[in-house]
Amino acid sequence: MIPGSRVPDGMTAANWRAHPHAPWAFRNVDAFLPHAVVAATGAPRALPTVATPVSDAFDLDGHLTATHADAVIVLDHGRIVFERYAGGMKDDARHLCFSITKSLVGLCAELLIAAGAVDPEVRVAGAVAELGGTGFGGATLRALLDMTDGVAFNEDYADPEAQIHRYSKHFWGDGAGGVLAALTALGPAPARAGFAYRTPVTDVAGLVLERLTGRPLEDLLGELVWAPAGAADAAHWVRDTGGRVITSAGFACTVRDLARVGLWMAETGSPAIASIAGGGDRAAFAAANQPTRPGFSYRSGWWIDHANDAWNAFGVFGQRLHVAPAAGLVVARFGSHPVASNAGTDADHARAVSAIRFALRG
Repeated sequence: MIPGSRVPDGMTAANWRAHPHAPWAFRNVDAFLPHAVVAATGAPRALPTVATPVSDAFDLDGHLTATHADAVIVLDHGRIVFERYAGGMKDDARHLCFSITKSLVGLCAELLIAAGAVDPEVRVAGAVAELGGTGFGGATLRALLDMTDGVAFNEDYADPEAQIHRYSKHFWGDGAGGVLAALTALGPAPARAGFAYRTPVTDVAGLVLERLTGRPLEDLLGELVWAPAGAADAAHWVRDTGGRVITSAGFACTVRDLARVGLWMAETGSPAIASIAGGGDRAAFAAANQPTRPGFSYRSGWWIDHANDAWNAFGVFGQRLHVAPAAGLVVARFGSHPVASNAGTDADHARAVSAIRFALRG
């Protein structure tokens, strides 16, 4: 049993990410997990609501039910044109973002790089001495952000023996010392060329950012992203078993505030945003095993859809942020899908976004 008066009967540290507990747990991480608070801005960005035909597109409500959506919002040039909540969610309820956290941290990194505050070519061993003897020691910050560092790690969620399951115990399980202890225990690992998506890589990048700036990530994100985006509500950031916020998976916020971040990015013509929009190594991405995301690349935690001029942030169990600046479109959604991987629903989501675009523009 997990301690906490609000925790439902039968929910444990082993089953909170599975049904029937996931919908409640994902929106109530503050009830049973230690966390930091990222304060709301004093001047929230207004999101006016207008009537549009989006609700008639692609049986959108049916799609959301089938994909276990907990919340979804569609912005057209900064106006709410569609908004739905399910499973106890509401507009001021926070929801765990899982790996969308990587994208937010990557955005912070790009802002720090653009400001000259950190060097993207710094090597891990020079910033985080404890990791000098691991496979990550020789990797640059840029390679970490773009997942081209080459360190081997098994993140197949369907494989019960995959490293990710042991590693994540240092997030919210019985793995002592947090991710720093887990990363140190990985030791040297064989390197391979090209792009490969792995959760620990962003955790290393977060450690590098904290060491180079001397500031915790929750403060950096609050100052660089949360306040400028006009977030209306405080966010929660789950801490690992060592007390640091989980760089790769621990951020929780409202769906409206997540959409505000996407809107702010779309409207901000800064070098940091331009770096993300330009994408990563497309040939390296094409050579990786990402069959449901053809024509994409990966840059600083963002999945760039070059064919549709869109930036995407993805998190397991159905968390998504889609930003299409030229179209003036932002789609943010939270979910509690029974299957962790998003690969099985990528095509459905692509059709839904296409239908939304058609409903708005014809």
